Amino acid sequence: MGKLAELEPKTVFRFFEELCGIPHGSYHIDEISDHLAAFAKERGFSYIQDKEKNIIVKMPASAGYEDQPVLILQGHMDMVAVHDDPNADMTKLPLDVAHDTKWVYAQDSSLGGDDGIAVAMMMAIMEDPTISHPPLELLITTNEEVGMDGAIGLDTTLLSGKRLLNLDSEDEGIFTVGCAGGVRVVATLDLADVENDELAILDGAASVDGIVHGTKLKVSATGLQGGHSGQMIHLGRGNACRILARVLLEAQKRFAVGLSGFGGGTACNAIPMTAEMEIVVNEADADAFIQWLRLEEQILRHEYKGKDDGLRLHCSTLGAGESVHTVAQSVYAARFLVAPPDGVQAMSGVVKDLVETSLNCGIVELKEGKLTAYFELRSMIGSAAMALRDRVVAVTEAFGAKTEISASYPEWEYREQSPLRNKMVRIYRNMYHKEPVVEVIHAGLECGVLAKKIEGFDAVSIGPDMHDIHTTRERLSIESVKRTWEFVLEILADKE
Repeated sequence: MGKLAELEPKTVFRFFEELCGIPHGSYHIDEISDHLAAFAKERGFSYIQDKEKNIIVKMPASAGYEDQPVLILQGHMDMVAVHDDPNADMTKLPLDVAHDTKWVYAQDSSLGGDDGIAVAMMMAIMEDPTISHPPLELLITTNEEVGMDGAIGLDTTLLSGKRLLNLDSEDEGIFTVGCAGGVRVVATLDLADVENDELAILDGAASVDGIVHGTKLKVSATGLQGGHSGQMIHLGRGNACRILARVLLEAQKRFAVGLSGFGGGTACNAIPMTAEMEIVVNEADADAFIQWLRLEEQILRHEYKGKDDGLRLHCSTLGAGESVHTVAQSVYAARFLVAPPDGVQAMSGVVKDLVETSLNCGIVELKEGKLTAYFELRSMIGSAAMALRDRVVAVTEAFGAKTEISASYPEWEYREQSPLRNKMVRIYRNMYHKEPVVEVIHAGLECGVLAKKIEGFDAVSIGPDMHDIHTTRERLSIESVKRTWEFVLEILADKE
């Protein structure tokens, strides 16, 4: 018997736990896509598995619903797969799910409720022939978390429906009817190309030349909350990569520091919770560096008080050694990482308290002398996203980096006339005896991509309560899943 077997709705949680047993982080979706294809085939439904590994399942209408408009139910099969153990291989590990009677979570890792719960609901609909529904097209896309690749590559002529119920939101009672667009910038700096450039000279630095020989140290930034870079960017939470780059830059004003390693973050659309670097300082400076780092931690903790109170800087000694990179290269690396903008760039002038434009440096890695930073840019206005893209490119290329633009996806504009939204508001009001919140959000949704492809597109996004998605603290409300499931069933059963 599964760990979630007694939770209601039983069929939904049974399939959710089944999905959790299949590793399905972004870019590692072949197994789960094949599983879903086999699931549809075993139940006798017509299905399509396209070149992107997207799944489309066609379900004929229930008796008496043949004249109802086709409804597309949509979610994505991939998840942001992160683990407390940086050495854990999430491409092979199933999720260790558990619950405390109120919340479902995964031990030591993210849960993938975003968007496994949507897939589980669609599987439950396929499983139960007694559910009343109009003609359905179940669309389960791939690699949403890394740029909506599946939706971008989808041939929408395979779909006949114009109305779409997206099940990829994380707040019950909120109808999302518009979202930000975005673009990704990947900037790579080859440190071997850096010589004694004037940008690498810092006042007060002991040296701008040469490899450092002395004591090797590992410095890490930990204890940060992280979170979704669209939904939580306005909270001012610390970005571990940016914080550690700042520490590196500040240290170089006082010590000769040679860089050997730097890395942090797990996904472009997640605010990094941890980052670490390996450096070498002169042996005579090692104790002074550690004492200075304690003071720097106090400064940073004061800055993030009330926003990210768990911030900690750790330092451990790795023994004697020499740095991989020169002091000049190390200074240049630090400046390259702190120079681009970060966080909220503009608030909407139309919608109160809505972030209009932002960016997040989600991943930094130093491999074979090449320092790469991955930036996720978002905006409710397409031109603002492009302007921010050009700014990030200009800053990083000024350092000599090579940039690549990828994962561009459009904004989803609010539709004033929406029969689907009107229907859902009516049903929600009758079920909950209150009004739903209808809003646009700063996060990106596949609805934006699909809206540009499907003429007459009418969509609403909903979902059960989830907290701290894209982190190892992710949890999914059991009662909210039950209510959301019942709401979805009412939407399917409602005749126009």
